[in-house]
Amino acid sequence: MAFACGIHWLAGMGRAGARAGICLGAVALVVPLAISDAPVLRAGIALYLLWSWFKVIDLARERVPRSASFRAIQALVIHDLRRDGFVRTGARPELRLGILTSALGAAAIALLALHLALFEAPRVEQPGRFVLRHVAGLAFAYFGVDAMLRFFQFVYRSLGLKPPVFHDHPILSASLAEFWGRRWNRVVGGWLFSTFYRPLAARGSRALGMLAAFVASALLHLYFTWSAVGLRWGLWMAAFFILQVPLLLLEERWQQHKWPAPLRHLWTFGWIAVTSPLFIEPLLAIMQGGFAS
Repeated sequence: MAFACGIHWLAGMGRAGARAGICLGAVALVVPLAISDAPVLRAGIALYLLWSWFKVIDLARERVPRSASFRAIQALVIHDLRRDGFVRTGARPELRLGILTSALGAAAIALLALHLALFEAPRVEQPGRFVLRHVAGLAFAYFGVDAMLRFFQFVYRSLGLKPPVFHDHPILSASLAEFWGRRWNRVVGGWLFSTFYRPLAARGSRALGMLAAFVASALLHLYFTWSAVGLRWGLWMAAFFILQVPLLLLEERWQQHKWPAPLRHLWTFGWIAVTSPLFIEPLLAIMQGGFAS
């Protein structure tokens, strides 16, 4: 965290400081590779360093001068502080126990699902083992991300920040475009949209913008998975996100938005389920390694 604050501070110190912050952030990306026998820790540090580096690049590109306090908070939170009410109104603490309760409930479900995937599924004969492992793995991924982002919402609001919605009930999605573009993990999704998709879409290249956003997401997931459990699993994780591009293009070409609601939901979660082993297996490998270490 101190390192993240340092490179964010440099990003506000003129052009030379911004370059120094970006270079230091890039060099720091090798740090997780130097940690041995701790895949969960490696994955967590890799994600934090990479996300801090992205935010430093955003600050360096921005022409609006930012205060030192803004840059420090920007370094410590996971979202973009420019989309936070803090910028306009300052800190107004708000204790939202409902968010905390829902986060704890989601965490309990995620832990149960992880136990089923790692410790109960191996005791089941095939094909039940595969089904239980991947259904439980999907539940772990869904509720784990939900729990984490809800917890961050609670903490930030308790400190007076007003972050945007991080996770908007992805289970309600009626299309892959809705799932990825409006509901799933809006912290990363919003950054991918504003950084890659929107600039290209504004020039009339929507398909290219979509491809750029998912390639960037694939590389992000490749990096932290590679850091945690190796290149093979990193490539699996990256492939999951690359595969979403042709599915989204088919969805648009076939005018999926005009289908009956049940078919739209079946299409959405059918494809998520079919492609999910590419995401779930690396994720479970990280968690399994955490228990082993």
